[in-house]
Parts: sequence; C-alpha cells; structure tokens
Amino acid sequence: MIKLNNISKKFKVYKDKRDRFKEWMTFGRKTLHSEFWALRDINLTIPKGEVFGLVGLNGAGKSTLLKIITGTMAPSSGEVILEGKVAALLELGTGFHEELTGRDNVRVNGRLLGMSEEEIHEKMDEIEQFCELGDYFDKPIRTYSTGMYVRLAFALATSVQPDVLIIDEALSVGDAYFQQKCVKRMELFKKRGTTILFVSHDLSMLKIFCDRIALLQKGKIESVGNARDILELYNAKLAEHEEGFSLQTDTNSQAEEVLSSGNGKVLISKVSINTPQNTNVSTLEAGQQCQIKIEVSFSSQVYDPTVGIMIRDRLGYDIFGTNTKLMSQKTGHYHKGDKADFNFNCMMNIGPGEYTLTVAIHQDSIHTAECYQWVDRILSFKVIPQTDFQFSGVSLVATEFCLERPQSSQH
Repeated sequence: MIKLNNISKKFKVYKDKRDRFKEWMTFGRKTLHSEFWALRDINLTIPKGEVFGLVGLNGAGKSTLLKIITGTMAPSSGEVILEGKVAALLELGTGFHEELTGRDNVRVNGRLLGMSEEEIHEKMDEIEQFCELGDYFDKPIRTYSTGMYVRLAFALATSVQPDVLIIDEALSVGDAYFQQKCVKRMELFKKRGTTILFVSHDLSMLKIFCDRIALLQKGKIESVGNARDILELYNAKLAEHEEGFSLQTDTNSQAEEVLSSGNGKVLISKVSINTPQNTNVSTLEAGQQCQIKIEVSFSSQVYDPTVGIMIRDRLGYDIFGTNTKLMSQKTGHYHKGDKADFNFNCMMNIGPGEYTLTVAIHQDSIHTAECYQWVDRILSFKVIPQTDFQFSGVSLVATEFCLERPQSSQH
C-alpha cells in the first residue's frame, strides 16, 4: 500500500547563487530567496494491487512526488506510508557507476535493493537474458546508449519481484521491442497483485493499464478517477494550455515544423480538434467521433473556396485526405473582413499512433489552381486504443466474428 498524508515540498529559489551564502551568514535575519511550492497538501491512498497513473503538464510536480515516495527526496511536511518491497525506476542510471560493467552494477545495485549475494547470483542469468545487451553486459556502462541504460535498469528493478513498482517515464526512451517485453512483465506483476505507480506521457499505456489516474496541476491533485475520465480532463488541460495553433502569433508547440504558402486572400487563424462535447483535445480514442475546426478570415473577396484536410502518420505517409470539392459541398461567398469556421465531422477510424494534420484553402479541386493558404503539419495529435477492442494496423475496420462448424465435426 502507498499512503500520502498532507505531502508538501518547498524549494528555496535564489536569483544569484551567492545569495544562499549571504543569507546563511545573516543567521536567518535577512531573506534573499523566494519560495516555490512544488507540491501542496497531497493526500492519496493507493491500495495493494492497484495500477495507478500520474499525469500532468510539465512542472506539475509528478517527478518530485515520485522521488518523495521512494525516499530519494524528503518532503517539507507530511508523511509517506509505504508497505512492502519497493523497486523504482526513476532517472536513467541512478545509482549506476559509469566505470563499472553492467554485470558489476547489477551486483552493487542489487545489494542496495536488498538482495543477498545468493539472490543476485541466482538472478544474474535472468537479468542478462532479459536486458539482451550481449557483450555490452560486461563492458563499462559509460559506453551504453540511453536505451541500454533502460534495459539494464528495468531488468534489475523488476528482478526482485517487488510488492511496489514505481516507474517515471523511463520506458519511453526504449525501443518498441523492449517496450513490449516491459509491458508483458508489468502485466505479469499486475496479475500477481503488485502495486504499480507510474508517470507516463504515453496515454495508450496509461489507458490500458491503469485502474485509476490522478491529474496533478501546479503541485496539487486536481482530480482522481478512472483512466478514461481523467485522460479526457487531461486532454482538455493540454488544449487549454496550448490554445490551439495561431499562425498570427507563430506559436505551435505541437508540430515540429510548419510550412505555409499561399497568396493570403484567406488566412487560417486557428485549427483545433474537438470532441462532440466541444472540448478541444490533442488525443483521441480509435473510432472516436470528433470535429476538425478551421477558423479563417478573409482579406479579399472569395467565392466558394475549397477547404481540405490531410492526415499523415509519424513517417509522413498520407493516411486520409479530402476536401469540400470532393465532398460536393459549397462553402459560400465572402467579402474582405469576413470570418468563418469550416468544420469537418469525422469518425477517427485509424490505428493508435501519432499523426499530423495539414490544412489547405484554395480554388477548384487541387491547391495548385489558386492557393489561398496551405499550412503543412499545422498540428499533431495522438490516437490511443479502444478499451474493449484491440487491433493493430492503420485502419479500424468494424469486425465481428462468428463460428460455423459442420455437423460431422461437432463432438
């Protein structure tokens, strides 16, 4: 069990590193720092066997909270009650000595995890096989890549069969093959009743694994509930934080590179993806209904502009595209100064993954005729699996299974 009673953490922030010494010399008579509360009055109980997730924007206090739970950082106030054998995978390489080999680091850190020499000896082959480092297992870990660090750290941390497993985003840097191995091991721990607490930006993993999730906001727990409800709230917070994408302010935190072209007769001011409840989101469930909303303004007279969208996967391959001309839709006549919202209602029947959205407004069926504005990768979004229907691939195809057996083959 994990129980947190009124956990708070305060940091002193100095404008100049010398101010700390100056303040110390005054014996508290002069204050040269400001206070930053990373956590405020955190109360949380995670019962035995529950898989619990933590989400929040950067700086919300997730990693600080995990460090306090594992004992690597002391709270400013409050109490942590932790029952059972604990294994934690926090910052990469924590506790590893760069000059020691992977094998020697297992011996040293295994003792720190409470394993005896006999247990380490018994588990060594299993750890070596699981991390699959080959010859690198007997080389100094300063020669390791970040992926190798993760392999060794996860193999060691989970070899002790802990009662409580705590993971802070570490698996995100591993390759897909090793992530699958980690997921299988976590599934095994879950079946055995291990309490798992982890922070991740992989919403797919959170949704599949977690019994409950807590949303941290500016050092406080804003809400705790089932995975679906909290992730929807988290998506809303992300959208609120990002406020869509505005070309006028040239701020886009979602897409890595934005390319824009056109004659400027129509200007795209904002593009967003919304749920039927009109919540702006950046993550959707496979098959979920949504609306792509394109807000535009007109700097010239334009008649029946064609509005188009294109969805591409993370490798840049076209997944789906259409426009109002192909859909036989008229968009109207506009004058200088007019504004309009062009909306595409979609069923996002595509597989889990990361995608980008490209938007174009032009004349006729293709943008090369007269392009008013084309914006490539104007925003990015994620698609996560359905809870009740798992599948692989790019497309979600409605599928039902039925079995027919000839009369002679029935027993």
